[in-house]
Amino acid sequence: MILMYIFFFILGTVLASFINATLYRIDNEYKYPEILVKGSHCEKCKHDLSWIDLIPVLGFIINRGRCKYCKTQINIYYPISELLLGLSFLAVYAYSLPSYTYVIILFLFILCFYDIKEMAIPQNITHVFLVFCILIFVFNFQLSNIYFPLAIAAFLFLLNLFKKSFGIGDILVILGLGILISWKQAMVFFWLSIIIALLYSLGYIALTNTELKKAKIPMVPFLSIAYIVSLMYGDTIFWYIIKLLQL
Repeated sequence: MILMYIFFFILGTVLASFINATLYRIDNEYKYPEILVKGSHCEKCKHDLSWIDLIPVLGFIINRGRCKYCKTQINIYYPISELLLGLSFLAVYAYSLPSYTYVIILFLFILCFYDIKEMAIPQNITHVFLVFCILIFVFNFQLSNIYFPLAIAAFLFLLNLFKKSFGIGDILVILGLGILISWKQAMVFFWLSIIIALLYSLGYIALTNTELKKAKIPMVPFLSIAYIVSLMYGDTIFWYIIKLLQL
């Protein structure tokens, strides 16, 4: 059992490292087959990286967050994203979540990459993600699962007519994730993502002295965290809140 936990954690970190490298190369217009076969190297000094440098998470720690050849600082996003995808894969296995959750998490990981980098997510990937979610919903048809996500999506679309608050891509991600879980989990998922995003915003504003209306927030990472938490503990959190409200 422990070996399987280790396997899924390592699998997640390795996939994260591979996806990060591939997306970086696509963005920097690497040509096929270089995107997939070119050896990893430091983008600053061009020195080829050793296998130790490429170990997910540990490579960053061993080299103290810098290229060991030119001492250029490595973006902290990479080890954090590797760690989080590893923990996410571990959680899916440990909590016996549906196997399609691995694919959903990989979609979210890719969308997070672009949302953090560009404060926007690609339409084509978002549409494929939504279609995949709809197919899963149809296959596991539970009519009660669709009411709350549709209501939230409709409300956010209407809200955008008066004041832009959520990007269209964010709304589609909320809708896609919401129809995959129970209405109780969907309620926890939505409000938890809002709370996490709000806490992040307050911290960001406090540290950077940025005005609230000028603060730009990548929403997909918070949606992703809230989705995974709601899968594991959504029903428990929902009934705990109901119990508190009855006191």
